[in-house]
Formats: sequence, C-alpha cells, structure tokens
Amino acid sequence: MQDRTLLCIVLISPVIWLSGCQPEEPAAELPYYRIPQDIQAFAPQPIRGEGVRPKLMELLGLESLPTTVEVTREKTVTSDDGIDSTRISFLNSLGETVPGLLMVPQGAGPGTLPGIVCMPGTSGSVDQISDERLYRERDGQGPLRGWARELARRGFATIAINEKGTVIRRRVFEDWEREAKMLIPYGRTQMGVLVEEALKAARVLAAEPSVDPGRVGLTGFSLGSYATWMAAACDPSIPAVAVLCGGLGTLAAVIHEGDPDRSSSFSYIPHMLRYFDHPEIVAAAIAPRPLMMLAPLRDQDMPRSGVDRLIEVVRPVYEEQGLADRFVVYRPDDEHNFRIEYFEWTVEWFKSQLGE
Repeated sequence: MQDRTLLCIVLISPVIWLSGCQPEEPAAELPYYRIPQDIQAFAPQPIRGEGVRPKLMELLGLESLPTTVEVTREKTVTSDDGIDSTRISFLNSLGETVPGLLMVPQGAGPGTLPGIVCMPGTSGSVDQISDERLYRERDGQGPLRGWARELARRGFATIAINEKGTVIRRRVFEDWEREAKMLIPYGRTQMGVLVEEALKAARVLAAEPSVDPGRVGLTGFSLGSYATWMAAACDPSIPAVAVLCGGLGTLAAVIHEGDPDRSSSFSYIPHMLRYFDHPEIVAAAIAPRPLMMLAPLRDQDMPRSGVDRLIEVVRPVYEEQGLADRFVVYRPDDEHNFRIEYFEWTVEWFKSQLGE
C-alpha cells in the first residue's frame, strides 16, 4: 500500500483539510483477532500412540497421578429422597481447598454402587448441581440444576466438586489470568490442576464403602467437561466418561474458528500443537474406553469442523476393535447448553457402561 502523509489543521470546529489531504474512511468493524490461518507449529515433533499420555502429562505439569487423598468430612445428612449427603474437602497441589458434596443412595451394600464425579461449568457450583430438584433456571433457559443429586437418585454414588476455575473459587477473572501467567514459567498449568482435582475426587469416591472402585466415571459440563476428558486421557483407570460441551474437537479449530473470548488461557495448553491435537489425544489415550460426547452443532466452544475431524480420527479406532458402541456423539442443533433431555442421554450412557 502506498504511504500517504496526512497533514491537517484542527480548529475548534470544523476540521479544515489542506490541499491534497483527504479524510480517512470510517473504520470497519473488525472480526475477532486471528493469527495467520497457515501458521505452522515451531519445531513440530508429532507424537502418536503410547507416547501421547506421558507427553500430555508433561505439558500439563502433572508429575504423577494422585493415589490416596486426605479428606475432611462433615456430618452426614439423610434427605427425604433417600440420599446420604456429606460435605467434604481436600487440598490440591497448590494448597487450595477443593470443596465437594458426596451423595450416596441410602442402604447400599458394600462395593455395590457405580460412582460418578460431577463437575459444574464456570458459573456453576456444588450447590447448583446438587439442588433437591432437577430443573433449568430462568423459565427453562438457564443452567441445569440438581443433576448431580438426580444421578444419585438414579442409583449412582456421586461427588460434586467446585473445581478450579469456577467463579465461586477463582473470585475475579483477572486473578485467574494472573495465576496462569505465573504458573507457566514453572511448567505448571491450570488445566493440570483441574485434572488433579478431578482424579482426587474420583479417589475419594472410590474409597467409599458402598462404591465399586472399578466403576467410577467422570462427567461435567463446559469447564467441568474439559477436566473430564483431560483426566481420562491422563489416567487409564477411569472406565467411562461423558463429555458435555467440553471444548473437545481440535484446539486448532478453536483458535482459528471459535470465539477466542469465551475461553480463558487455561484451555490453550502451551506447546501442545507441536505434538498432537485433541483427536490424537483421544485416539491414543482414551480409546477404546467408553466415551460419550455432547457436541451441539452451534456450540461456540467447539467448532463443527473440529468435532468432524475428531470423529474422523477416533471412530475408526473403536470400530477396528469391534467396540463402536463405546464411542457415542450427540450433535443436537443447539448452542452451549445442558438440557434435561441431554441429561437423560447421560444417565442411560452411564447405566450401559458402569451398570446399575
């Protein structure tokens, strides 16, 4: 573009343009800032197969998987719906308290119950998803309440936690982003701490006398679902997961096609695209274990092209082992929502994969 020098004299009003000077065109409204579409990863080192899980844990700053967990418990309360509820808490590796609520159907025999770790979205909380009734706020348009307790009423032992990144724990967004900046030089990530918390909650649930420790799955909505599938990829002992609008597809599609203002930096794992993207993680580190995905076609956090690519890579892995029914993807014509109908899909999924 030819350079032009614009010389103007400004009086109080109006603006007077000297000879040869023309006013600038009104600035067009810009789309989201994007990095170049054809950008390439620096020093790419593609990893596939067995090497994916250890590299993922390295990128997350997750040195090892949690084993036993020290838990603080309050008094157990039995509600009219036959659920024994116990407030619990434990510490993460940053010394932060992770609050939770354990909900167990009353009268279950030793080791008989399947368990599910339940994690809310960013604006959600333990109290929201453990409400005494299952409903959506704001005339059916708001968040789904009570779904963790409803799972307990359906025969699962559940533990709901306020995982890292929920508004109730992070206070203000600026603190959340400051922490991300300060962790990076230490090779630590907020996503790694989320994974750690999800797996610690699974250990707490597995230690319950009425729970079968080999049948403890993970689920969550939005933020909680990121923790769900990342934790399953890191820990091969997790038997089944349900990913509900958890940004799963490809990170590249999120960067180039998604809304960059919807997700904070926690989901942009440093250096990840040098090695693999979401499809390679799922294919190597989750498959062939049971995986259900809720991927609405208009979900702003998971562009359709990324989900298409993940299915293209992952589905053959299940099919080649004769386990196609273990990989289920629901793609309703919807946005970033968790509806009662989708909850029912989740219940049936866990019944089929963990038993009743």
